[in-house]
Amino acid sequence: MENLISLDEVDSTNNYLKAHCVELPDGTAVTARVQTAGKGRRGHAWSTNDGMLPLSVLLIDPPECETLTARVGLAVCDALTEMYELYRELPEIGIKWPNDVIVSSHKVCGILCESVRFGASTAVICGIGINISQDENYFCEVGLPNAGSLLMLTGFAPDRQAMLETVVRDVKSRAAMPFADCLDEYGSRIVNVGRSVKILGADGSERVAEAVGVAPNGYLICRDGNGFFEVGSGEVSVRGLNGYV
Repeated sequence: MENLISLDEVDSTNNYLKAHCVELPDGTAVTARVQTAGKGRRGHAWSTNDGMLPLSVLLIDPPECETLTARVGLAVCDALTEMYELYRELPEIGIKWPNDVIVSSHKVCGILCESVRFGASTAVICGIGINISQDENYFCEVGLPNAGSLLMLTGFAPDRQAMLETVVRDVKSRAAMPFADCLDEYGSRIVNVGRSVKILGADGSERVAEAVGVAPNGYLICRDGNGFFEVGSGEVSVRGLNGYV
């Protein structure tokens, strides 16, 4: 695989690309056996061991940056679908808006896209962490009861290298597509749609509503007693009314 950097250990594959994006070509991917200081959205810790695949992909001046996280989520769904169609019965794969890939109501993948300006260009680093083979004890020990691995949830762990190569290929493909061409498919993957959700603001506020769809800008369309409104992923987090989903 071209432009792949494989490390034994790193603080964060996203940090590595942010530090080296000026000299690396578009499409460079970085992975590591273990990352020690990964992070998710809103500064949450992103704990890994060697049962997880940490991966970051460098995209230079990608179109429609504001919807890139959504398209990367679809790319991971594409890759998982391909892996399971080859070897096993396809599990139900969805996305908890905006970017958690879900299997059997458990989070198997988190995504964090970060941007860096240099010169006249913008580098977007797409960080992806896929839980491949950790056991249930691992998630209990690190305090992640809503997470799970593919092996734990389906009885099958895709080959790590094949998973990596397929995800990188699909990220590049989805990143080149207009979000308008992905909107219907993205909306069909969102497991929150049709459910009551709790919308958590950065200021600690909470609002209960029904998620009814996805807007052309990737925002979640919701409805409550006051009517319809949209929420953006940079403004809020969304949880199920009675649990994670």
